[in-house]
Amino acid sequence: MKKGYFVVFVFVLILLDQLLKVWVFSNKEDILFNSGWWWDSVPFFNITYLENPGMAFGLLKGSGSFVKFFLTFFRLFAVFFMFFYVFYKYSSFSNFTVFVFGLLVAGAGGNCIDSVFYEYFGLNVVSVGGGLFSGNVIDMFHFSFFPPVFNLADSYITIGCVLGLIFYRKLSSVSV
Repeated sequence: MKKGYFVVFVFVLILLDQLLKVWVFSNKEDILFNSGWWWDSVPFFNITYLENPGMAFGLLKGSGSFVKFFLTFFRLFAVFFMFFYVFYKYSSFSNFTVFVFGLLVAGAGGNCIDSVFYEYFGLNVVSVGGGLFSGNVIDMFHFSFFPPVFNLADSYITIGCVLGLIFYRKLSSVSV
């Protein structure tokens, strides 16, 4: 896998995540109050609209603007670090390792975009009042057997982490 494929892979995953979030935001009233959607026929699945001001599973919710600001900067640092780490160490990684890192970078990047820009561009109903760096992450997927509501970017992170844990030896066998 070439470096360009890694960049395109991450970009496409982030684009899919952002398009879905903007679609859910734009159609939130219909999604929340009207029936007849295709997912209504799946008994354990629902698409809803929820703004998450904290981090995964609503942790740090309501912790204040300073914590929100710090959390957003931490996310940005993590995304840039992971992206450039993979980009510069690329030749020593297997395609599978690059794939796993791509999932993690895309997931964290998708949620970073929400945190940095969504309030500023009016894509949040609940406003923290800080403009840039104070947006809420939009979550939409809900399964009856799994209480937290999550989004596509969260799925990328979860899949990347699970693959990383399952295939840790394969991922760590490369000298870094």
